[in-house]
This record gives sequence, structure tokens and C-alpha cells, in this order.
Amino acid sequence: MMSPHSIVGHSNFSVFLRSIVLVGIAELFDKTWFMGLLMALKYDKATVFMGSFIALFLHCFLAAACGLAFARLLPQHLLHYLAAGLFALFACLYAWDWYHADPDGDAIASGKEEAEDSVNIENAQDVEDGPNAGHAHQTDDKTRPEFDVPAEGAGNKKGYGAVVLKPKSGPSKWMVFGKCFIAVFIAEWGDRTQFAMIGQHASQPLIPVFMGSVVAFFLLTSSAVIVAYFIRNQRLSERFVHGVGAVTFLLFSLLSLKDALDDHAAVSS
Repeated sequence: MMSPHSIVGHSNFSVFLRSIVLVGIAELFDKTWFMGLLMALKYDKATVFMGSFIALFLHCFLAAACGLAFARLLPQHLLHYLAAGLFALFACLYAWDWYHADPDGDAIASGKEEAEDSVNIENAQDVEDGPNAGHAHQTDDKTRPEFDVPAEGAGNKKGYGAVVLKPKSGPSKWMVFGKCFIAVFIAEWGDRTQFAMIGQHASQPLIPVFMGSVVAFFLLTSSAVIVAYFIRNQRLSERFVHGVGAVTFLLFSLLSLKDALDDHAAVSS
């Protein structure tokens, strides 16, 4: 069972930093990150930030709850072994992606394309269910916008009616917030980052891991909104991104294996 000292301790700053790096590497240029970026290109950036960050913040609580449940059921050294195996698996997955990645592939373009697929599905649903759905008039198989024709005499001097187009109002901030929240929250389910956080919460002190994950998500969400200004014409090698992920998770696997051996030696002595 997890001891109080393992939950809160004065020497846990390294665990805090480790969690920032782990979550940051796993989430950077991930589909969830690009979803925040694409939303920021289209909607109010502050609203996009709040919707995306709160969704990821709730995932931190879910990961902490799952990790704490595992920590109460299994010995600490076994949790370290399981975390080492999980991170080693992620390292292999990233290495596999690196091996099969197109040498000329652009991680930014592919990430945006994957995120756009999810966003476009929601946009299509908005069009079907929007306030103007079913109100457009069909003429010669073409759709034209709805307009008002004022009564005779309200137009020009000759008395002809004036055609006034109704301006299309954009979605409210609450609608944008809800769209970002739901899209990011669902996209994070089953993501590698989620399992990595659960492994960290189960095998490392709870509060430093939780705080590190929150800070990492805050920085990542902020970066997605900020990068929306500059990313339009940038390129980044897919192989480079997958290679960094493979090396990082391999390093964390070795660190968890070291923690497991240290705990096992402490229990045996």
C-alpha cells in the first residue's frame, strides 16, 4: 500500500520534472494537440484554450484515480516493473512508427490531417443541426441563403423592395467551449499519454506526478494556441518526432526498472 511519505514528500521534485517531460513528449504533435491548434485557428483562442485544458485536466484526475487504485492493490516494486514494461512497449511502438515513417513525411501536415478528420465530422453535424438547417430555399438544385424582402416603399425611391441578407452569426463562446471540451476529452481516451500517466501515478508519488501532468498539459495547450499563429508553412520530420518518442520512453523504462530494482532490494533487506 502506498505510504503517506510516497504521496507527499520533500524530495519529489525530480518526479515532478519527470512527469512534465513524459507527458510533454507523449502529447506533443499528438492528435489531441493538433485538435487544439486547429480549433484555435478558427475560434476564439482563449475559449479554445479553456475547453481543451479543462478536458485534459479532468483526464489527470482519472489517471490519478486509476493509478492510486493500482497502487493500493499491488506492491510498489511490482508497479515499477509494470511501468517499466509499459514504457518499453511505448518505446517499441514509437520505434515501429519511426521505422515505417516516410523519410520525407511531415509530422505537422499528417497531424493536422488526422485532427481535421475529427473536427470535420463535428462541423458536418453542426451544419445538419444548426439554427439555419432546413430553412434554405432550393432553386434549380442550388441552395441560396434565406433573405428578407421589406414591404413595398421601404426600399429605394422607386418603391422597389430591398433585398437584405441575414448575416450568419457565429457560434457562441459556450458552443465553442463545449465543442473543444468534448472533442479533446474523447480524443484522449485510450491515448498513449493516458496510459503513460496511469503508469506514472501507480508507480511514483501521486501529487508530484499529478502536478507535473497538469503543468505539462497547461504548457502543451498554450503552445497549441500560440503555434496556431506560426505553423501554417512549417515542416517537421515524422521520423524525428517518432525517434524522440522512442528514445524518451526507453529512458523512462530504464528509470522505472531502476526504481523497481531499488525497491525490490529494499524489501529483501
